[in-house]
Amino acid sequence: MKSSVRGACPSIAAPMQTGDGLLVRLIPHEPMDIEKLCILCTAAEEHGNGIIEITQRGSLQIRGLREGSASTFARVIASLEIGADEGPPLVTSPLLGHLEEPFDSSTLVSSVRNMLQQERPNLERLGPKVSVLIDGGGPLHLDVVSADIRLVATSNSLFQLSLAGNARNAKHLGYVPADRAAATVGELLRRIANRGPTARAKDLVLDQGIPKEIRRSLGDSLIDGPEPDTRPFAEAVGVYGLATGNVARGFALPFGHTTAGALRRFARAAADIGAPSIRPAPGRSLLAIGLSPDAVDKLDKSAVAEDFVVDAHDLRRHVVACAGAPACASAELPTRQLAPEVARAIRSWAGTSNIVHLSGCSKGCAHPGPAALTLAGPNRLILNGRAGDTPQATISSAGLIADIERLCGEL
Repeated sequence: MKSSVRGACPSIAAPMQTGDGLLVRLIPHEPMDIEKLCILCTAAEEHGNGIIEITQRGSLQIRGLREGSASTFARVIASLEIGADEGPPLVTSPLLGHLEEPFDSSTLVSSVRNMLQQERPNLERLGPKVSVLIDGGGPLHLDVVSADIRLVATSNSLFQLSLAGNARNAKHLGYVPADRAAATVGELLRRIANRGPTARAKDLVLDQGIPKEIRRSLGDSLIDGPEPDTRPFAEAVGVYGLATGNVARGFALPFGHTTAGALRRFARAAADIGAPSIRPAPGRSLLAIGLSPDAVDKLDKSAVAEDFVVDAHDLRRHVVACAGAPACASAELPTRQLAPEVARAIRSWAGTSNIVHLSGCSKGCAHPGPAALTLAGPNRLILNGRAGDTPQATISSAGLIADIERLCGEL
Protein backbone atom coordinates (compact mmCIF):
# COMPACT_ATOMS: atom_id res chain seq x y z
CA MET A 1 0.00 0.00 0.00
CA LYS A 2 1.33 3.43 -0.91
CA SER A 3 2.02 5.92 1.87
CA SER A 4 -0.41 8.84 2.10
CA VAL A 5 1.51 10.83 4.70
CA ARG A 6 4.08 13.42 3.79
CA GLY A 7 7.31 12.49 5.55
CA ALA A 8 10.10 14.42 7.16
CA CYS A 9 12.22 16.77 5.10
CA PRO A 10 15.25 15.10 3.50
CA SER A 11 18.60 16.72 4.24
CA ILE A 12 22.25 16.12 3.45
CA ALA A 13 22.72 14.49 6.86
CA ALA A 14 19.44 12.55 6.73
CA PRO A 15 18.63 11.40 3.17
CA MET A 16 15.14 10.10 2.41
CA GLN A 17 14.59 6.73 0.80
CA THR A 18 12.42 6.88 -2.31
CA GLY A 19 11.82 4.88 -5.46
CA ASP A 20 15.08 5.76 -7.24
CA GLY A 21 17.37 5.68 -4.21
CA LEU A 22 18.16 8.27 -1.56
CA LEU A 23 17.01 11.87 -1.93
CA VAL A 24 18.75 14.84 -0.31
CA ARG A 25 17.73 18.49 -0.17
CA LEU A 26 19.99 21.51 0.02
CA ILE A 27 18.80 25.03 0.88
CA PRO A 28 21.33 27.64 -0.30
CA HIS A 29 21.18 30.88 1.70
CA GLU A 30 23.01 32.91 -0.89
CA PRO A 31 24.11 32.73 -4.54
CA MET A 32 26.37 29.78 -5.32
CA ASP A 33 29.79 30.31 -6.85
CA ILE A 34 29.58 28.73 -10.28
CA GLU A 35 32.64 26.55 -9.80
CA LYS A 36 31.10 25.14 -6.62
CA LEU A 37 27.85 24.48 -8.45
CA CYS A 38 29.77 22.57 -11.12
CA ILE A 39 31.45 20.45 -8.44
CA LEU A 40 28.01 19.71 -6.98
CA CYS A 41 26.75 18.62 -10.41
CA THR A 42 29.69 16.26 -10.86
CA ALA A 43 29.11 14.80 -7.40
CA ALA A 44 25.42 14.28 -8.25
CA GLU A 45 26.50 12.22 -11.28
CA GLU A 46 29.17 10.24 -9.45
CA HIS A 47 27.20 9.47 -6.28
CA GLY A 48 23.58 9.69 -7.48
CA ASN A 49 21.62 9.18 -10.67
CA GLY A 50 22.39 12.66 -12.01
CA ILE A 51 18.87 14.07 -11.61
CA ILE A 52 18.74 17.52 -9.99
CA GLU A 53 15.52 19.27 -9.02
CA ILE A 54 14.58 22.76 -7.85
CA THR A 55 11.52 22.82 -5.62
CA GLN A 56 8.69 25.31 -5.46
CA ARG A 57 10.47 26.90 -2.45
CA GLY A 58 13.77 27.20 -4.30
CA SER A 59 15.62 24.29 -2.70
CA LEU A 60 17.96 21.96 -4.59
CA GLN A 61 17.23 18.23 -4.55
CA ILE A 62 19.67 15.54 -5.66
CA ARG A 63 18.21 12.12 -6.46
CA GLY A 64 19.40 8.54 -6.68
CA LEU A 65 22.10 8.48 -4.02
CA ARG A 66 23.02 5.07 -2.64
CA GLU A 67 23.68 3.86 0.88
CA GLY A 68 27.34 3.61 0.09
CA SER A 69 27.61 6.97 -1.66
CA ALA A 70 25.43 9.32 0.40
CA SER A 71 28.07 9.93 3.07
CA THR A 72 30.72 10.72 0.43
CA PHE A 73 28.32 13.13 -1.26
CA ALA A 74 27.65 14.77 2.12
CA ARG A 75 31.38 15.35 2.64
CA VAL A 76 31.66 16.99 -0.78
CA ILE A 77 28.77 19.34 -0.01
CA ALA A 78 30.18 20.18 3.43
CA SER A 79 33.51 21.14 1.86
CA LEU A 80 31.74 23.52 -0.52
CA GLU A 81 29.96 25.39 2.30
CA ILE A 82 26.96 26.20 0.11
CA GLY A 83 24.13 25.54 2.55
CA ALA A 84 23.55 24.80 6.20
CA ASP A 85 22.29 21.34 7.07
CA GLU A 86 21.47 21.88 10.74
CA GLY A 87 18.69 23.85 12.34
CA PRO A 88 15.42 24.99 10.80
CA PRO A 89 15.38 25.73 7.06
CA LEU A 90 16.13 29.39 6.39
CA VAL A 91 14.44 30.66 3.21
CA THR A 92 15.75 33.96 1.83
CA SER A 93 14.99 36.23 -1.11
CA PRO A 94 16.92 35.11 -4.21
CA LEU A 95 18.36 38.60 -4.85
CA LEU A 96 19.06 39.39 -1.21
CA GLY A 97 22.02 41.77 -0.96
CA HIS A 98 22.02 42.58 -4.69
CA LEU A 99 19.31 45.25 -4.72
CA GLU A 100 19.16 48.78 -3.38
CA GLU A 101 17.38 48.19 -0.07
CA PRO A 102 16.55 50.54 2.82
CA PHE A 103 18.16 47.96 5.09
CA ASP A 104 20.67 45.31 4.11
CA SER A 105 18.63 42.22 4.88
CA SER A 106 21.69 40.01 4.38
CA THR A 107 22.90 41.38 7.73
CA LEU A 108 19.76 39.99 9.34
CA VAL A 109 20.31 36.62 7.66
CA SER A 110 23.78 36.44 9.25
CA SER A 111 22.33 37.42 12.63
CA VAL A 112 19.65 34.73 12.43
CA ARG A 113 22.19 32.08 11.41
CA ASN A 114 24.42 33.03 14.35
CA MET A 115 21.43 32.91 16.68
CA LEU A 116 20.51 29.43 15.43
CA GLN A 117 24.02 28.21 16.21
CA GLN A 118 23.89 29.64 19.73
CA GLU A 119 20.38 28.34 20.38
CA ARG A 120 20.98 24.84 19.05
CA PRO A 121 20.71 23.15 22.49
CA ASN A 122 17.35 24.86 23.07
CA LEU A 123 16.00 23.88 19.65
CA GLU A 124 16.78 20.16 19.66
CA ARG A 125 13.09 19.24 19.82
CA LEU A 126 12.21 21.48 16.88
CA GLY A 127 10.48 19.56 14.09
CA PRO A 128 12.31 19.24 10.73
CA LYS A 129 9.60 21.10 8.80
CA VAL A 130 9.69 24.28 10.91
CA SER A 131 11.07 27.07 8.72
CA VAL A 132 12.08 30.73 8.91
CA LEU A 133 11.68 33.12 5.98
CA ILE A 134 13.47 36.45 5.47
CA ASP A 135 12.11 38.51 2.60
CA GLY A 136 14.22 41.52 1.64
CA GLY A 137 11.58 42.79 -0.78
CA GLY A 138 12.16 43.85 -4.37
CA PRO A 139 10.61 42.34 -7.50
CA LEU A 140 11.36 38.74 -6.47
CA HIS A 141 9.59 38.75 -3.11
CA LEU A 142 8.47 35.60 -1.31
CA ASP A 143 4.77 36.27 -0.81
CA VAL A 144 3.68 32.88 -2.17
CA VAL A 145 6.15 30.91 -0.02
CA SER A 146 4.79 29.56 3.26
CA ALA A 147 6.88 29.50 6.43
CA ASP A 148 6.38 29.13 10.16
CA ILE A 149 8.01 32.48 10.89
CA ARG A 150 8.02 35.25 8.27
CA LEU A 151 10.08 38.46 8.37
CA VAL A 152 9.45 40.89 5.50
CA ALA A 153 11.50 44.08 5.08
CA THR A 154 9.69 47.42 4.96
CA SER A 155 10.82 50.87 3.83
CA ASN A 156 11.51 52.11 7.35
CA SER A 157 13.95 49.38 8.51
CA LEU A 158 11.24 47.48 10.32
CA PHE A 159 10.38 43.88 9.50
CA GLN A 160 6.79 42.76 9.30
CA LEU A 161 6.38 39.64 11.44
CA SER A 162 3.80 36.92 10.81
CA LEU A 163 3.32 33.25 11.60
CA ALA A 164 2.19 30.09 9.88
CA GLY A 165 1.55 30.66 6.21
CA ASN A 166 2.25 32.77 3.16
CA ALA A 167 1.70 36.51 2.77
CA ARG A 168 -2.03 36.06 2.26
CA ASN A 169 -2.89 33.73 5.13
CA ALA A 170 -0.14 34.02 7.77
CA LYS A 171 -1.13 35.51 11.12
CA HIS A 172 0.11 39.11 11.28
CA LEU A 173 1.77 39.98 14.60
CA GLY A 174 3.15 43.45 13.90
CA TYR A 175 6.61 44.85 13.17
CA VAL A 176 10.03 44.39 14.75
CA PRO A 177 13.14 46.60 14.48
CA ALA A 178 15.99 45.09 12.46
CA ASP A 179 18.30 44.92 15.48
CA ARG A 180 15.76 42.86 17.46
CA ALA A 181 14.51 40.60 14.71
CA ALA A 182 16.95 37.71 15.27
CA ALA A 183 16.18 37.58 19.00
CA THR A 184 12.46 37.63 18.22
CA VAL A 185 12.85 34.67 15.85
CA GLY A 186 14.79 32.83 18.56
CA GLU A 187 12.05 33.38 21.13
CA LEU A 188 9.36 32.08 18.78
CA LEU A 189 11.42 29.04 17.77
CA ARG A 190 12.01 28.14 21.42
CA ARG A 191 8.27 28.28 22.06
CA ILE A 192 7.61 25.99 19.09
CA ALA A 193 10.37 23.58 20.17
CA ASN A 194 8.97 23.41 23.72
CA ARG A 195 5.76 21.98 22.28
CA GLY A 196 7.60 18.98 20.83
CA PRO A 197 8.83 17.69 17.45
CA THR A 198 5.41 17.71 15.80
CA ALA A 199 4.64 21.35 16.70
CA ARG A 200 4.48 24.14 14.14
CA ALA A 201 3.97 27.90 14.38
CA LYS A 202 0.24 27.41 13.84
CA ASP A 203 0.16 25.84 17.29
CA LEU A 204 1.09 29.22 18.77
CA VAL A 205 -1.84 30.94 17.10
CA LEU A 206 -5.33 30.99 18.58
CA ASP A 207 -8.49 31.69 16.62
CA GLN A 208 -8.76 34.98 18.49
CA GLY A 209 -5.19 35.99 17.73
CA ILE A 210 -1.78 35.64 19.35
CA PRO A 211 -1.84 34.56 23.02
CA LYS A 212 -1.04 37.36 25.47
CA GLU A 213 1.94 35.51 26.96
CA ILE A 214 3.65 35.43 23.55
CA ARG A 215 3.08 39.15 23.09
CA ARG A 216 4.50 39.75 26.56
CA SER A 217 7.55 37.60 25.82
CA LEU A 218 8.30 39.66 22.71
CA GLY A 219 8.06 42.84 24.78
CA ASP A 220 9.15 46.07 23.16
CA SER A 221 10.37 44.18 20.10
CA LEU A 222 6.83 44.03 18.75
CA ILE A 223 5.36 47.21 17.27
CA ASP A 224 1.70 47.37 16.28
CA GLY A 225 0.85 48.28 12.72
CA PRO A 226 -1.46 47.36 9.84
CA GLU A 227 -0.96 44.36 7.61
CA PRO A 228 1.01 45.15 4.43
CA ASP A 229 -0.67 45.43 1.05
CA THR A 230 -0.65 42.50 -1.35
CA ARG A 231 2.14 42.70 -3.92
CA PRO A 232 2.01 41.67 -7.58
CA PHE A 233 3.04 38.10 -8.36
CA ALA A 234 6.82 37.63 -8.47
CA GLU A 235 7.84 35.79 -11.66
CA ALA A 236 11.46 34.69 -11.54
CA VAL A 237 11.73 34.12 -15.30
CA GLY A 238 12.92 37.48 -16.60
CA VAL A 239 15.66 40.10 -16.33
CA TYR A 240 16.17 42.10 -13.12
CA GLY A 241 18.43 45.09 -12.59
CA LEU A 242 20.91 45.00 -9.71
CA ALA A 243 22.40 47.74 -7.58
CA THR A 244 25.73 47.38 -9.42
CA GLY A 245 24.20 48.15 -12.82
CA ASN A 246 24.51 44.51 -13.88
CA VAL A 247 21.49 42.21 -14.10
CA ALA A 248 20.18 38.87 -12.97
CA ARG A 249 18.56 36.65 -15.60
CA GLY A 250 15.99 34.17 -14.35
CA PHE A 251 15.17 30.85 -16.01
CA ALA A 252 13.08 27.87 -14.95
CA LEU A 253 13.66 24.15 -15.08
CA PRO A 254 10.97 22.38 -17.11
CA PHE A 255 8.69 20.76 -14.54
CA GLY A 256 11.32 21.43 -11.89
CA HIS A 257 14.04 19.01 -12.94
CA THR A 258 17.07 18.61 -15.18
CA THR A 259 20.23 16.55 -15.42
CA ALA A 260 23.47 17.37 -13.66
CA GLY A 261 25.20 17.52 -17.03
CA ALA A 262 22.74 20.07 -18.43
CA LEU A 263 22.98 22.27 -15.33
CA ARG A 264 26.78 22.11 -15.39
CA ARG A 265 26.92 23.09 -19.07
CA PHE A 266 24.56 25.98 -18.44
CA ALA A 267 26.58 27.13 -15.41
CA ARG A 268 29.83 27.10 -17.38
CA ALA A 269 28.18 29.06 -20.19
CA ALA A 270 27.06 31.64 -17.63
CA ALA A 271 30.58 31.87 -16.21
CA ASP A 272 32.08 32.25 -19.69
CA ILE A 273 30.02 35.41 -20.29
CA GLY A 274 30.70 36.96 -16.90
CA ALA A 275 28.20 35.67 -14.32
CA PRO A 276 29.98 34.92 -11.02
CA SER A 277 27.12 33.05 -9.34
CA ILE A 278 23.83 31.20 -9.74
CA ARG A 279 21.01 31.02 -7.23
CA PRO A 280 18.11 28.55 -7.12
CA ALA A 281 14.87 30.48 -6.64
CA PRO A 282 11.23 29.81 -5.76
CA GLY A 283 9.03 28.63 -8.57
CA ARG A 284 11.49 25.91 -9.62
CA SER A 285 13.73 28.51 -11.18
CA LEU A 286 17.33 29.68 -11.07
CA LEU A 287 19.02 33.04 -11.48
CA ALA A 288 22.31 33.81 -13.18
CA ILE A 289 23.50 36.82 -11.16
CA GLY A 290 25.91 39.59 -12.16
CA LEU A 291 25.62 39.55 -15.95
CA SER A 292 26.21 42.60 -18.08
CA PRO A 293 22.97 43.54 -19.89
CA ASP A 294 24.65 42.79 -23.22
CA ALA A 295 25.31 39.17 -22.21
CA VAL A 296 21.70 38.17 -21.59
CA ASP A 297 20.93 37.09 -25.17
CA LYS A 298 23.98 34.80 -25.24
CA LEU A 299 22.92 33.06 -22.04
CA ASP A 300 19.37 32.71 -23.34
CA LYS A 301 20.72 30.65 -26.24
CA SER A 302 22.57 28.36 -23.83
CA ALA A 303 19.41 27.95 -21.74
CA VAL A 304 17.33 27.05 -24.80
CA ALA A 305 19.95 24.47 -25.80
CA GLU A 306 19.41 22.75 -22.43
CA ASP A 307 15.60 22.96 -22.80
CA PHE A 308 15.28 25.42 -19.91
CA VAL A 309 12.32 27.79 -19.77
CA VAL A 310 13.31 31.29 -20.94
CA ASP A 311 9.85 32.82 -21.38
CA ALA A 312 7.47 33.38 -18.45
CA HIS A 313 4.57 32.58 -20.81
CA ASP A 314 5.92 29.13 -21.69
CA LEU A 315 3.04 26.68 -21.22
CA ARG A 316 5.31 24.44 -19.15
CA ARG A 317 5.01 27.06 -16.40
CA HIS A 318 1.35 26.05 -16.08
CA VAL A 319 2.19 22.42 -15.21
CA VAL A 320 3.45 21.35 -11.80
CA ALA A 321 4.65 17.74 -11.63
CA CYS A 322 6.21 15.79 -8.80
CA ALA A 323 8.88 13.16 -9.48
CA GLY A 324 6.14 10.55 -9.98
CA ALA A 325 6.54 6.84 -10.69
CA PRO A 326 8.92 5.11 -10.69
CA ALA A 327 11.23 7.69 -9.06
CA CYS A 328 8.99 8.11 -6.01
CA ALA A 329 7.99 5.01 -4.06
CA SER A 330 4.60 6.53 -3.17
CA ALA A 331 3.66 7.50 -6.71
CA GLU A 332 1.12 5.68 -8.89
CA LEU A 333 1.36 7.98 -11.90
CA PRO A 334 4.32 8.66 -14.25
CA THR A 335 3.93 12.40 -13.87
CA ARG A 336 7.09 13.57 -15.57
CA GLN A 337 6.51 11.43 -18.61
CA LEU A 338 3.02 12.93 -18.90
CA ALA A 339 4.00 16.54 -18.19
CA PRO A 340 5.25 17.54 -21.70
CA GLU A 341 2.09 16.15 -23.32
CA VAL A 342 -0.10 17.91 -20.78
CA ALA A 343 1.71 21.21 -21.42
CA ARG A 344 0.92 20.91 -25.13
CA ALA A 345 -2.71 20.10 -24.34
CA ILE A 346 -3.40 23.29 -22.34
CA ARG A 347 -2.98 25.80 -25.16
CA SER A 348 -6.20 27.53 -24.13
CA TRP A 349 -4.58 28.49 -20.81
CA ALA A 350 -1.87 30.64 -22.35
CA GLY A 351 -1.75 33.98 -20.54
CA THR A 352 -3.81 32.79 -17.56
CA SER A 353 -2.79 31.91 -14.02
CA ASN A 354 -4.33 28.42 -14.16
CA ILE A 355 -2.26 25.46 -13.00
CA VAL A 356 -2.42 21.74 -13.80
CA HIS A 357 -1.02 19.69 -10.95
CA LEU A 358 0.23 16.21 -11.77
CA SER A 359 0.64 14.37 -8.47
CA GLY A 360 1.82 10.80 -8.22
CA CYS A 361 -0.30 10.24 -5.12
CA SER A 362 -2.66 12.08 -2.78
CA LYS A 363 0.12 13.78 -0.78
CA GLY A 364 0.55 16.62 -3.26
CA CYS A 365 4.19 17.31 -2.31
CA ALA A 366 4.97 19.41 -5.39
CA HIS A 367 1.95 21.71 -5.01
CA PRO A 368 0.24 21.58 -1.60
CA GLY A 369 -2.26 24.29 -2.54
CA PRO A 370 -5.30 24.01 -4.81
CA ALA A 371 -4.96 23.93 -8.60
CA ALA A 372 -7.50 24.50 -11.33
CA LEU A 373 -7.03 20.89 -12.39
CA THR A 374 -5.27 18.15 -10.41
CA LEU A 375 -4.61 14.62 -11.62
CA ALA A 376 -3.57 12.46 -8.67
CA GLY A 377 -2.35 8.90 -9.10
CA PRO A 378 -3.46 6.53 -10.19
CA ASN A 379 -6.49 8.12 -11.92
CA ARG A 380 -8.17 10.70 -9.65
CA LEU A 381 -9.34 13.98 -11.19
CA ILE A 382 -9.92 17.00 -8.93
CA LEU A 383 -11.18 20.38 -10.11
CA ASN A 384 -10.20 23.53 -8.17
CA GLY A 385 -8.76 21.50 -5.32
CA ARG A 386 -5.81 19.67 -3.82
CA ALA A 387 -4.38 16.23 -4.54
CA GLY A 388 -5.89 14.83 -1.34
CA ASP A 389 -9.39 16.16 -1.98
CA THR A 390 -12.35 14.05 -3.04
CA PRO A 391 -12.15 13.53 -6.81
CA GLN A 392 -14.92 14.62 -9.14
CA ALA A 393 -14.11 11.81 -11.55
CA THR A 394 -11.60 9.19 -12.56
CA ILE A 395 -9.73 9.37 -15.82
CA SER A 396 -8.29 6.57 -17.96
CA SER A 397 -4.73 6.55 -19.24
CA ALA A 398 -5.93 5.97 -22.78
CA GLY A 399 -7.98 9.15 -22.99
CA LEU A 400 -6.06 11.24 -20.48
CA ILE A 401 -4.60 13.90 -22.77
CA ALA A 402 -7.82 14.37 -24.75
CA ASP A 403 -9.81 14.70 -21.53
CA ILE A 404 -7.39 17.25 -20.11
CA GLU A 405 -7.54 19.28 -23.30
CA ARG A 406 -11.35 19.25 -23.13
CA LEU A 407 -11.47 20.19 -19.47
CA CYS A 408 -9.02 23.06 -19.91
CA GLY A 409 -11.25 24.48 -22.59
CA GLU A 410 -14.22 24.34 -20.21
CA LEU A 411 -12.58 25.79 -17.07
